[in-house]
Formats: sequence, structure tokens, C-alpha cells
Amino acid sequence: MTKHNLYKFMAVFISLFILSGCWDNKDIDKRVLPLVMGISKKNTEGYKVTLQIPIPEQNGQISRVVTGQGGTVASVLGKIRVNSEYAVDYSHIGLIIINKKLGTNQQEMKGIIKFLMKSGEVPTKAMVAITDDNINNVLTNINKRLGINATSLFDYFNKGAGWAPEISRTPIWEVYQSLFSYTKDIAVPVVRSGKNTVLRYDGSAILKNGEIIGKISPDETQIYNIFQNQGASGKTETFDFTSVMVSDSSLQHKLLMKENKPSLSFHLNLGITILEKKEGLNDKKVKEKLEKVIENRFYNMLKQSQKKKIDLFGFGQYFRNQIPYNELKDWRTKYYPNLNVDFKVNAYLENV
Repeated sequence: MTKHNLYKFMAVFISLFILSGCWDNKDIDKRVLPLVMGISKKNTEGYKVTLQIPIPEQNGQISRVVTGQGGTVASVLGKIRVNSEYAVDYSHIGLIIINKKLGTNQQEMKGIIKFLMKSGEVPTKAMVAITDDNINNVLTNINKRLGINATSLFDYFNKGAGWAPEISRTPIWEVYQSLFSYTKDIAVPVVRSGKNTVLRYDGSAILKNGEIIGKISPDETQIYNIFQNQGASGKTETFDFTSVMVSDSSLQHKLLMKENKPSLSFHLNLGITILEKKEGLNDKKVKEKLEKVIENRFYNMLKQSQKKKIDLFGFGQYFRNQIPYNELKDWRTKYYPNLNVDFKVNAYLENV
């Protein structure tokens, strides 16, 4: 080979090497992006994974519900990817709905959450919800009512315009953190297939180290959200004689640890708008009624939580620097039952 030909050969070889960087990629129009995932399990039949997927067509997009089954969630996702005529990209999933039966099995639930957190397949910011409904029914209803616009469902759980403060919002990473927490339990939204709506919200399931051990109502979830710095704006309270909407909220706290007995005091300020009231009813009575209802709701939740050793509000987080590290594991059994909490609500009228 002459020197001249050798240079030509090397130039062609280097060009082929440089231009081959995308040889194994598929075009974007050959990809499908599942938006919602459902996970369930039937005894010995293995895991069942259901996906709601927009599908590209010549004249636009359609959407369909796809189901797979296998020994692990990872294997099912793999099978769906292999058997699909498109490249399946799970990185756009925004909502994961888990059947309640899995949630009551601590080992199963921990395994699922750890996989979702560590696999890199699904965004860790995806929201988690629990259902006691049939998973296929829930996703079929989502597909029927929203179709390719299922991303609008994500706004249902995300704080913003139109968000209801009675709805809990819990991403994968937060559920994962709670698996190892000595000082905080969490609430996860409970949903069902809606009759006239996409979903019906039924309150929140309480998860303690990956196991469902209780449930709270939508009104109780709103109290929970206040202590998660989610605020209460938009919440409407209706009594026999009046309707009130919360337009602003703020929460201040003080803590004290004396002789291994923890104490907390909270002051909740609520800016309210009176939507309607009976003639002759003064504003002071309306404010007092609202303050009493919210205070009683909180104390009832606290009483039940301490009785069951569930730190739903995460009060143990306030004392992490007050308790020796090796004793944090004893928070729920040693310190929390003796926790004293003073909770006061102050309602004031806005735009008066």
C-alpha cells in the first residue's frame, strides 16, 4: 500500500468512527412514553404491571392500556419493552398507582419502592398513590377520559393553581426516605376510578417504614399538609350557618426538651374569606367556629397517632438534634408517647 493510499484509508476509517455515534439510537417518532403505571400482585401469579401509553399514529396519536406479568416489576417492564413494536421509554412516568394489598405487605412494598428509586427507569419525582380498586379499571378510566392528555393528571397532585389542599402529594423519593426513618411517617393519596371524573380521592393511607397501617380523611389530610409546609390556601369549610374559604396560612412553632420530655407549641394563622353566612351572624362567631373545628381535628389526629405510635406529623424531626443519635430509634416508643403539643389557631378576615 502506497503512502498516499494509506492516508486515504485512515481518513475514511476515522470518518466512519466519528459518524457512527448514534448507530444504536431510535428516532423519536419510534419511541413511546408511558405516563401512568399501575402495580398489583395476585398471590402466586407474580407482579402485574399496567401502563397507560400514548401511541404515535400517522394521523396523530392514540393511547392504550398495556399489561404485563412476571416475577418482578423489573422483569415485567423488560418484557413490555422487548415485545413492543416501539422503543419504550419509562422516564416520563409521572404517577404510579400501587394496589393496597401490596401496601399492607411491608416486605413487598419495600421491594417495589427500592426498585423504583434505584433502577433509573422511572423518575424519582413521580407521584405515588394507593388504590383498593382494580388497577386495570383505574388506568382504563384514565385512558378513556384523558387519553394522550394524561399528563394533565399530574397537576391533580402538584401544588399550583387549582390544587386542593386536602390532597396529599408524595413522590417516590419521599416514600423511599420514610422506609428508614425513625422520626417521621408519611401519608400517600388513596384513589379509585371515578364515575363522573377521572379519579375519586378517598383520603390518605399512612405508611410506616413501608407498610400501610392506617388511613386519614381528606379533611385530616389537609391538617397533615399544613405540617408539611403545603399550606391550606383554597380549603373551604362549610358549617350549618356559614361557608369559609382559607386564602392564606402560616405556621410558627417552638420546641422544648426538659428531662427527656419533649414539648411543642404551634400557632397557625389563617387568612379567611367568608363566602356566605346567615343574616345577623357576626364575623367573630364564624372565626371562633373555624378555630375550634381545626383545633379539635388536630388533637383527635394527635391522640390516635400517639396511641398507635405513628408520627404522622413528623414531630420527631424537630428533636433530632435534641436526642442522642443512638436513641433516635426509640423516638416512637420512648419519647413520642409523652410528647406534649399545644396547638392554637388564629383566624382573621382578609380584604375587609
